[in-house]
Amino acid sequence: MSTPVIWLLVAAALALGEIFSESFVLASLSAGALVMALGTLLGVEFALLASIAVVVAAMTLVVLRPLRRRDRLDFATGGVEHDFVVGQLGVVEERVVNGEATGVIEIDGEVWTARARDDEQTFVPGDAVEVVAVRGAIALVDAAVESPQRDLRA
Repeated sequence: MSTPVIWLLVAAALALGEIFSESFVLASLSAGALVMALGTLLGVEFALLASIAVVVAAMTLVVLRPLRRRDRLDFATGGVEHDFVVGQLGVVEERVVNGEATGVIEIDGEVWTARARDDEQTFVPGDAVEVVAVRGAIALVDAAVESPQRDLRA
C-alpha cells in the first residue's frame, strides 16, 4: 500500500472518530493527515510536509473550536450551554411578567422563554430587551438600551 493511501486512510479514520467525539480535534488532525497524503503524493520532503500539516491542523482547530463552544453540552446540568445569547438584543413576543410565569422573546429568529431580571418589571410585545443571563432554557431580560436591528413587532 502506498504512503498517500495510508495517509488517506488515517484521515478517514480520524474524520470518522470526529463523528463520535464532536470536539473538532480529530477533524483538525484529519485535515493535517489530508495534507500529508497530498504532500507525499507530490513528493514533498517529510520534515517540511510534517511542519505544514501541523500548522494546517492547528489553524483548522482555531477556526473550528469556537463553533464547538457555542453549543457544547453542559454535563453538570444535563443541558446545552446557551451563554452565547447573553448580551444579545431581542423582541418581546409574549408579555413578560414574572408573577404570572409568562414571557416569550425572539432573538435572531430563535424563540426563548423569558423572565424579567427584576420581578417588578413587565415587558409587552414589541419591547426591545437585552438578555442579561440564562438560567437553564430561560433568558433573563432587562430593558434594552438600543433596539435590535430588525423590525419591532407591535
